[in-house]
This record gives sequence, structure tokens and C-alpha cells, in this order.
Amino acid sequence: MKVLFKKFKLLIIILSIFAATFVAISIIPTNYDITVPAIVADIDNTYDFEGIDTSNVNVSSVSVYSYYKVSVLNYLEALLNPYAIIEKHNEYINTSNDYNYTSGTIQKSVSLCNSLIAGYNAASLDINAVFNGYIVHSIFGIDPTDIMLGDVIIKCEGITLTESYTINHALVETYGTYETEDGSRYINIIPGQGYNFTVLRSGEELDITVYAYNYVTETYSTPTLGFNYYSSYTVYSEGSSPQFVIHSPNSFGPSAGLMQSLFIYLAITNSELTKDLHIVGTGTVDVNGKAGSIGGVKAKVSAAVLDNADVFFVPKSNYEEALEQYEKYNTDMKLVAVSSLQDCIDYLNGLNVIEWV
Repeated sequence: MKVLFKKFKLLIIILSIFAATFVAISIIPTNYDITVPAIVADIDNTYDFEGIDTSNVNVSSVSVYSYYKVSVLNYLEALLNPYAIIEKHNEYINTSNDYNYTSGTIQKSVSLCNSLIAGYNAASLDINAVFNGYIVHSIFGIDPTDIMLGDVIIKCEGITLTESYTINHALVETYGTYETEDGSRYINIIPGQGYNFTVLRSGEELDITVYAYNYVTETYSTPTLGFNYYSSYTVYSEGSSPQFVIHSPNSFGPSAGLMQSLFIYLAITNSELTKDLHIVGTGTVDVNGKAGSIGGVKAKVSAAVLDNADVFFVPKSNYEEALEQYEKYNTDMKLVAVSSLQDCIDYLNGLNVIEWV
């Protein structure tokens, strides 16, 4: 054995160094996040409507895989992957599995309800929906806070909130606004100051205080309360026409909302607007059908191209970022910027006369 060791000593040392280096770069984290294309999924499996065959409604959503603070090895692998999007990690993002599951589940639930309301409204059909308040779907910051994921905010500074009287309305009425050099106006939130909310948590009404702080990035600093929220509704099949069933999808987050609402509209109006087209898209949607920004849009464009989509709908607020990725491909897929569900409907109605974006 000693003879063998002496004979291959240099080789053993080199292999040991290589092995140790490989293990090290596999576990040492970087300050980078990676997003890669995941799947394009038919929305037909998400909703059923009484007496309606939805199998011919060709609308799909797209998802991505996100990895936070990846290892050195994963970072190097991503540099070689033409579909991987590499970004610096935001220290305010909570990356725990429990948090991401809870947040993603809340956002998906909201998007399923919003899509139904938006789709039925666009079709001028009745839907039984009840406003609950404003549900907290994400919390960002470094210090602990009294507010929790899933809290439904019903009062702000003692003022009862409604669909038309929002948290922002209550804060503006109580604290006013200020104007920046570029003419923009912001709510006068002061770091260190406490702001009062009444929330529903597990069926119990609680009064809590949230303290503002400065959210600091490489390019700007802004006062914030450190949480994001959506309007929350409960939708009921009974009292809606047509009645519906929601099936729990295998995805998380809100970004399928816009395509869900388009699918619903096409299904309940028996529309053939999709014809033989493969329609894919992304974007959140509110109950009024307004499209909202999403993350991971570059990887989503790649996923749609790889799936041979004919049309990809993207919120106007994400269009420039999507276009940057789109121009990397030699594809016949049409990239279409929209600001609402109605924009999608109008676009499909005028396929032969409207210039492609």
C-alpha cells in the first residue's frame, strides 16, 4: 500500500484537491438567484362549468423554477444555460420553504377567485362574490413584524375598509402625501412610526401595529410598511350562472390569473377565438380584469417559445423585459403587450386586422 501511495502520490493529491474543491463549490452559497423555464400548463384542468365543454379552449399559463442564493456550482452551471436568468439576490426576500408555500398558496387562491369574477364580468354574466377585505400575501423586511401571511385587513387607522375605500385611501386621509422632485406623489409614511390595522386571523378579529422602515436597494430608498396585499373575495358557485367547480392546480402564485380569466371568458361565452392557435400568457388579474406585473418574465418567454406557442400575452409593464428575451430567438411566436383581459379579447377578435406587437 505504501509503495502504491508513493507511486501515485501526486495523482492522489490532485484528485483529493479536485474532490474537496467540488464539494466546496457545491455547498458555498452565492448572492445570486436563478430562474429557469418550467412548464406550460393547460388551464382546462383548473375549472369546470355546468353544461360547457372546455376542451377546445386553447389557453395555457406558464411557470418557472426559482432558486435563491444558489451555490457556486449552480451559478457556474447557469452561466452555461442559455435559458437561465441570473439576478442578484434581494436581501428582503424570505426564501424559506414554509413561507414560499404559504405565500404562493394565498396568491394562487386569490388569482383563482379574481379570474372568475373578471371572466364573468367581461361576459356580462352573474357571479356570486363577496368582498372580505385585503389579504396579506407577502411580507418583506429583516425585522419581525406583527402582521402575518393570510391576515385579512378590515380596518386601517380605525377606518373600515371597503372595495372602493382601500388601505391607501385610509392612509392618505390620515397622514397625507408628499411630492418628489419628478412630480410623483407618495403616502407620507415615516420610518419608525407605528400604523394601526384590524385584521381577521383564523376567524378572530385582532388589532395590531406595524412599524414602517426604509426599504433600501442599490438604486433607491423608500419608506414602507413591509407587506403586500390583494383584495380578497369569496366566490360561490350557487347563485352564479353558469355554476362552476374549481380544481386545485399544482402551481403556486398569481401569475396565471390573466390567462385563467381569458380561459373563463372564452369558455362561458362558447367563443372560438382561439381557433387552432396555441395561446400562452402570463400576468396577474384583478376583479376588474386589469393585468398586473409578474416576476420571471424572461424565463416565461423562453418556456413559451420552447413550447411552440403561437401567441404570448404579457402585461405592458413587463413588455420591455419580455421583448429583450424574445429577440434572442428566431421564432414565429407573437409577443403581445396587454393591460387587461379586454385587451386579450379584443386582440383575438382582430387577429387578421390588428398589427402584431
